[in-house]
Amino acid sequence: MVSSGKAGRFVRPALWFLGTAAAVNAAAVFVLPARPAVADNVRASQWHLLSLDVAKTHRVSRGKGVTVAVIDSGVQASHPDLRGSVVRGRDFVGDTDGRVDRNGHGTGVAALIAGHGHGTGDGALGLAPRATILPVRVSNPNGKYTSTAAAQGVRWAVDHGADVINMSGGASADDPALRGAVAYAQARDVVVVASAGNTDQGDRRVLYPAAYPGVVAVSAVDGTDKFSPDSVRGPRVALAAPGVRVVTATTDGGYAIGAGTSDAAALVSGAAALVRAEHPDLDATNVVNRLIRTAEDRGPSGRDPRYGFGTVVPVAALTADVPRVAENPLGTTTVSAPRRHGFRPPGASGTPGGDAEPGVVSGLPARLLPALVGAAAVLLACLSVAVGWMVTARRRSR
Repeated sequence: MVSSGKAGRFVRPALWFLGTAAAVNAAAVFVLPARPAVADNVRASQWHLLSLDVAKTHRVSRGKGVTVAVIDSGVQASHPDLRGSVVRGRDFVGDTDGRVDRNGHGTGVAALIAGHGHGTGDGALGLAPRATILPVRVSNPNGKYTSTAAAQGVRWAVDHGADVINMSGGASADDPALRGAVAYAQARDVVVVASAGNTDQGDRRVLYPAAYPGVVAVSAVDGTDKFSPDSVRGPRVALAAPGVRVVTATTDGGYAIGAGTSDAAALVSGAAALVRAEHPDLDATNVVNRLIRTAEDRGPSGRDPRYGFGTVVPVAALTADVPRVAENPLGTTTVSAPRRHGFRPPGASGTPGGDAEPGVVSGLPARLLPALVGAAAVLLACLSVAVGWMVTARRRSR
């Protein structure tokens, strides 16, 4: 199933996204971890702020006017670094408005996206500190939820103003409900960002929804931009971002340090929010295109299974001259599942664009059709001759 990262140490350990693959009523189960608190005064420990050149980035954009939905365990809106930035959301597993987090994972993710710190230089700073967080709670206190709940959360977030959706979780199996929700978001101009998964939690391939076409699947790197061995790799990886010993907020007003693609995905969601704020005329397709075309290439030249197109560079995504595109370079999620070769359901058209492949009629190559018709005509003629002979023979016997 899924996980968000490997535990690290700050003052005491932070447990992240511990989980295994499972199924509940044929739906994938997601597991999110709690984050214990540590001492304040963490700004200097947020090494990713230097790595992503956040000081220079914030001179261009801070994400004002953009709404980022966090589909997670809820967000503790009372945290000093998030106070005033979290609007009323939705709870699909309880009776809150999403602004309560009994697990901690969602709060940590939200702080990396839109934390504004407090006082003078204290507290956690997010990549888009003026963005608005829309909390969508889909997990219970132990961190478990189904892909059905996640799908409901995605659709609700789209219908309630999300410009960017962050999903720092996933499952190893494709699910029609989640696939449909992601397609729904993409069709309505929403950028969807998701964590690729973590090998130290048992993940072996890019998880869903990160594996869906058009979704920005994010892997993790360390402070030297080296690929984290605990991060899942695969052809669907689109970008890499800091995800090792990352400091962020906890539910009790404190801070924790941990690692994983959950944190990396949150930082890419923050970068997407910055671009949407600075370039409000761009659709989601071109926001994604800017993020991947301005990434710093790592590993083998071009896209590769570890870094995707490279590590995200927020300031370049904001300021570079990037030609517009008409289609999402990562593809587009479709609702229908792949069909077997040559399969055509009853009543479907056999022409191109239908369910059958061009040149296939009811599972048979079209070029054989004339031969089959001819053979049938010959057989019918033989049967007619045989019947005529039998009738004549009977009359003579009388």
